[in-house]
Amino acid sequence: MSEYKIGIDFGTSNSTCALLDNGLARLLPLEGDKTTLPSSLFFAQSGDIYFGRQSYKAYLDGEEGRFMRGLKSILGTSLMEERTIINRRAINFIDIITIYLRHIKQRAEKHIGAEVHDVVLGRPVHFHDDNPQADQLSEQALHHIAQNIGFKNISFQYEPIAAAFAHERSLKGDQLALVIDLGGGTSDFTVIKLSPQKSTQVNRADDILATTGIRIGGTNFDQKLSISSFMPHLGLGSDYRSDMDADQIFPLPLTIYHHLSDWPYVNFAQTRQAISETKSLLRTAMEPEKIKRLLNIQESGLGHALLQTIEQTKIDLSAAQHIHADLSPVDLDISVSVSRETFETAIQDQITRISTSIDDCLAQAKIDHDAIGLIILTGGSSELPIINQMVANKFPAASLSNDNKFGSVGLGLAYNAGFVF
Repeated sequence: MSEYKIGIDFGTSNSTCALLDNGLARLLPLEGDKTTLPSSLFFAQSGDIYFGRQSYKAYLDGEEGRFMRGLKSILGTSLMEERTIINRRAINFIDIITIYLRHIKQRAEKHIGAEVHDVVLGRPVHFHDDNPQADQLSEQALHHIAQNIGFKNISFQYEPIAAAFAHERSLKGDQLALVIDLGGGTSDFTVIKLSPQKSTQVNRADDILATTGIRIGGTNFDQKLSISSFMPHLGLGSDYRSDMDADQIFPLPLTIYHHLSDWPYVNFAQTRQAISETKSLLRTAMEPEKIKRLLNIQESGLGHALLQTIEQTKIDLSAAQHIHADLSPVDLDISVSVSRETFETAIQDQITRISTSIDDCLAQAKIDHDAIGLIILTGGSSELPIINQMVANKFPAASLSNDNKFGSVGLGLAYNAGFVF
């Protein structure tokens, strides 16, 4: 076995990789000196492949090619075995994830100066809600990918448990903790007994009291914000007249708007067929100016840039009550006015489901809310004010640890690699 052991947190939005080095885990640089790598790729027509921030730059600079993001979400879905056209060649979605994870492995090995055979991969508690078969298929797909890119010894650990292991090292004493891991595609929760004296023990099964999780994360919040506040400016909610009978009026189809609002599906909104369908609707649309904006986004291939603007609006609303989102970066001469209240109303059902899953986790652990002494918040969505308020209301007496929100899972996976290998 290799003496080098790493943990890889393959995320919906961002990924990290950590090395266990002389008993201590440290995050490895994956893009320049950055230890986070956005989970995105750009396949240039030249044949070059760009990753992370460089993929965004190539796409936004207008280089010809195909931008892709949010690929983790396709695991366990029907898309997993489908092919998509990249540079006139059909390629499997699983092969695209393979390319991305191989890049992370190569970056890690370049930094270490040696091949790495041992890896612990993070996984959500549930890739899919109430679907054990899809869950199993998702993990099997990741295991197969890890084998294909050269890992010999492969293990998995729930992401919230990994985050707990990373935080445990800094504790001064024993704590009963709840980990709230709000990622890009899933939200996961763990009740766990933490103790700095146990941080090097191999078997911690008795300390893990309960885990729950749901398929809701930051990209779902982007989708809700898009549908509620941005897509109406592109025609969502408006009508068109029948070609056969002008007196017959129908609402515009929803599919195109849902594709434009969902990272893994954006490219489906920009196919020749999708563009042709929009052109057909434009002829009899009741609000043609809005449909022209939609068509401009589709024909210019700016769907990802629009969704990136929407994501940034979500982030900005964490610090402001009101945002005017400028759409000039996607060649639209309008701005969209969004309030934090509007956004929070749009995602309220999802926040309720997150709250319910937290309660379920405590119920499974047979623990009252006031028994929790420490809340460990991790993942980008944990920065949303509505999340922080919900947590404060549920656990007013608990201490809060939210250090290294984007790196704790990767660090914990590396520590776990030391236990299992």
